[in-house]
Amino acid sequence: MTEEDNRKVQTAVLGGSQGHQPVFLPFEKEDAQRLRQLHGADAFSCGVLLGGCGQVLTLRACGDRKSHFAHRPPERCRRTAVGENSADHLYIGEALVHWLRGQGQKNVTVAYVQQAHARSDSIEIRFGRKGRRRLLHVQMARRSFSQWKDDSRRLEAASAKSPVIRTYGPESELSPYGVQAAGYALRFRCETRDGTREVSIGTQSPDHTVRWTTLDRCRLSDLGLVTPSLQAAPDGDVLRLKRAVEARTSASRPERQTAGRGEACGREQQPPGTDSRSIETARPAHEEPADPRAQAARAALPPVVDELLHRFTAAGLFLTLVGASVRQALEGSVGRELDFVTDAGVRRLRQILHGWGDEVRFERDDAPGVVNLRKREDDDLYTLRINARPAPSHHRPPGSRHAEHEKELEAYLRRRDFTIDATALGLSHVTLMDPFGGLQDLERRVLRTPRSPAASIVNDPALMLRVAGCAARLGCEPVPDLRDAMSAMARRVTEVPGEQVREELTAVLLAARPATGLRLLVDTGLAEHVLPELPALRFESAGHHRHKDIYEHTLTVLDQAIALETEGPDLTLRWAALLHDIGAPRTRRTGRNGEVSFHHHEVVGAKMARKRLRVLACPEQLIADVVRLVELHLRFHGYLDQKWTDPAVRRYVRDAGQLLDRLHKLIRADCTTRDRRKAHALARAYDSLEERIDRLAVEDARQAARPDLNGHQIMEILGIRPGAELGRAYEYLRNLHIEKGPMDFETARDALLEWRARRER
Repeated sequence: MTEEDNRKVQTAVLGGSQGHQPVFLPFEKEDAQRLRQLHGADAFSCGVLLGGCGQVLTLRACGDRKSHFAHRPPERCRRTAVGENSADHLYIGEALVHWLRGQGQKNVTVAYVQQAHARSDSIEIRFGRKGRRRLLHVQMARRSFSQWKDDSRRLEAASAKSPVIRTYGPESELSPYGVQAAGYALRFRCETRDGTREVSIGTQSPDHTVRWTTLDRCRLSDLGLVTPSLQAAPDGDVLRLKRAVEARTSASRPERQTAGRGEACGREQQPPGTDSRSIETARPAHEEPADPRAQAARAALPPVVDELLHRFTAAGLFLTLVGASVRQALEGSVGRELDFVTDAGVRRLRQILHGWGDEVRFERDDAPGVVNLRKREDDDLYTLRINARPAPSHHRPPGSRHAEHEKELEAYLRRRDFTIDATALGLSHVTLMDPFGGLQDLERRVLRTPRSPAASIVNDPALMLRVAGCAARLGCEPVPDLRDAMSAMARRVTEVPGEQVREELTAVLLAARPATGLRLLVDTGLAEHVLPELPALRFESAGHHRHKDIYEHTLTVLDQAIALETEGPDLTLRWAALLHDIGAPRTRRTGRNGEVSFHHHEVVGAKMARKRLRVLACPEQLIADVVRLVELHLRFHGYLDQKWTDPAVRRYVRDAGQLLDRLHKLIRADCTTRDRRKAHALARAYDSLEERIDRLAVEDARQAARPDLNGHQIMEILGIRPGAELGRAYEYLRNLHIEKGPMDFETARDALLEWRARRER
């Protein structure tokens, strides 16, 4: 049975599952009772336009707990947003429809473009007489850069037929190019007041300052939606910011540069009687505007970042994306783990993040620390790491807040492993910070440390292993200074705990180019201390690998095994490929004729593999599987030397067990000869072995099939005794079972009697 949906839903709709009239339920019990009295017998639904299931919701006034709507069991709704802002698109749509009708517009229709089980993607309101229909478009969801361009092309095509008024919702991301070109942008926000969500419209200037007002103070003209902050340009063709607003914006910039905070400046430019909350400000104007790389990186971030940013912006705080998250965003492949830096202390973060994350872990208050939280967005679980700062000094001089934040941010970036991850992306005002030249290093694909390599290694010896992991994962090469420092200080890797060494080696093996990282470990001498069996393979020429030493052969086998993977990285197969020949140096023997042999190196290698993997504290199942593959990887050569009988093939399959598929891949990868004729002969031989394995499996399955009647039943039905006739009848029923499948007793008996009748004719 489907489990009960226990989420506290704060928004619903009236008018059934397809309704568009939103209802907001504040937390207080009195508001819930008032709402019930107001709507009487009206049903509250988890509307389709909310991304909901369409089912009726129950209003729960919980007294000392938070009142809310609830699903009736056993319904399990896939709706992703249930908070107080989850119906904002409906409130904005209803407010605009009401306003347009008040402006004398006819035939006003609204459409909510929606994503599956999610809030609205955009709102499209059409109005006006036939032949002169206009479109008011509200972009609600965040858009990637490519989506933003597609939207622009689509709306430009629509504007050829009817003028388009383009606006933005509370969570959408504006294009700085569009704002700069038009000189302004219109956006909406919703606030909870008097038991409902009130809609405001804001005029945003290029410096990100927003002046908020209500729709009843706006008017509709042929040029578009006109707010009190806009006026027609002198030529009368477009709207632009009023001169007074532009002058105040320009005058505020030097002051923001001095103060380092736009919020105070925003309050100074308010007209008397304006609520200070009606001005939204952004980062200081002296920061460079976002370049295309920064804009593309910002667009690549998931919506969960917008939700987090909204909380920090509302609190007047900075929020900056840092570290590998910036590099991933620049490359267009953002992961599920994101790092941030803010200018708030842990205590303040506790207040900002209260009730938002699915799992939050704080460190001690008023101390430098990190807040880790998890947040589920749709089907993805994000891990967010927010680096807090110490509690601010009570004697901090005015205007130093932004300078302190930049200083602390640079100090944080200096502690990163590599310069390619020592970059920051400002979120409120899209700006890239690169104090150590990491962007250039990323383009050159080199690894460099923000501090001196020696100081970095002394502080954290595991950094040397992470260099190998980063080289294997990203294909970056350490600069000569870093490589030299690793070679000189390689012995310090013994200070790293064994479990951490295992994790770093696992990261190397699971990377896209593990051979690159392993070569680096060997060349710098690190492998001598963490995986000495690998450098021991160098310069050990083998009889069946005459063209190269075993070290090069091993790395080639590893690459070829990776190429045979079909379901993602296989750590067991990669460990087996890396360790399959480590017993060769200990079993090396030179005969009288100078021929080199490595008899039973697979047995010795299996024991060495078990010992090394246990030193690294690997899981026992992984150790057992790798050891078994190393033991069996030469068994196939017996198939080449002599004709295997069917029992020998069955023993091969039985000994491999569940590792048979991995053993196939390891053996095929173990062929590294440059002699094409020999390589083709080995491939054909193994093809024939696999064909025999498949054929014997089918035959064994047939042999294992039993007829639907046993011997006693056959003798009783036919009236015969044990003998040849019983054997023939038994074989007939077994073949019939294989061809037609299972039969009940009566069907099998009739078939047996029919068989005997045919034989007696």
